[in-house]
Amino acid sequence: MIIWLASYPKSGNTWLRMFLKSYYQKSKSEFKLQDTIHDDFQSKGFPSISILKHFNVDYYKFSEIVKNWELMQDYINLNNRINFVKTHNSMCTIGPYKFTTNKNTVGGIYLVRDPRDVLVSYSHHVGLNYETAFVHMSSSDNYESTETHKISLLGSWADHYNSWKNYKSSKILIIKYEDMVSNEFNTFLKIINYLHHIDGAEKNEDKLKESLKKTKFEELQKMEKKQGFIEKGKSELFFRKGKTGSWKDELSVDLIKKVEKVFYKEMVELGYL
Repeated sequence: MIIWLASYPKSGNTWLRMFLKSYYQKSKSEFKLQDTIHDDFQSKGFPSISILKHFNVDYYKFSEIVKNWELMQDYINLNNRINFVKTHNSMCTIGPYKFTTNKNTVGGIYLVRDPRDVLVSYSHHVGLNYETAFVHMSSSDNYESTETHKISLLGSWADHYNSWKNYKSSKILIIKYEDMVSNEFNTFLKIINYLHHIDGAEKNEDKLKESLKKTKFEELQKMEKKQGFIEKGKSELFFRKGKTGSWKDELSVDLIKKVEKVFYKEMVELGYL
């Protein structure tokens, strides 16, 4: 069964996966950014090019990806184990096709981040100026794409958050990126407790502390500079700043007002306003 590691882009998904990779790793194993077949924690991306090709999906047509969501998840679950799967897709229904159901999904961790900070980080990652990035983030017709094809339907930042928040078929744990930064130990302990409840993950506070040390933002940044990182995107580094509140110095007053107006309801609900 699948446990989703879900988020709007640039909301802490990679940090969470690095932490879990370290936490599940056998003692004395060397921690690296890049995945290998020997890792104890495996996090698949969905939908991946390899699985699309396996089923001969014409992935240049997003409608064909949508039609095969369930088939591809059935395939992932053939191993009869818990599968951690990363996605930026909204928890949506397109025509008769649901992104997932409890047939394939047992749970999920959803990461949410202040949209003003998402805007700053997202614009650097995709190589767009702040105004253009905001147009994308506020549009329900917004996709995660490669240079050749669409991968996932994001929708607006608010669409995305609400879609996962309102999914009731499985318990979704919602985690704020800001809590990961300001209350690191307790927030990641909450994640481990959730995974213990879902799939019997070991609860080990010493291992948790050690994993937090290994995956501090500064450490991940050092590793990226030394080893590179396949998810880098168009910015100089994937692990660029990792701070909260950088929007105060980066965004214009007018753009801040636009973001707060468009996402007012959700930002109040989450305590960002």
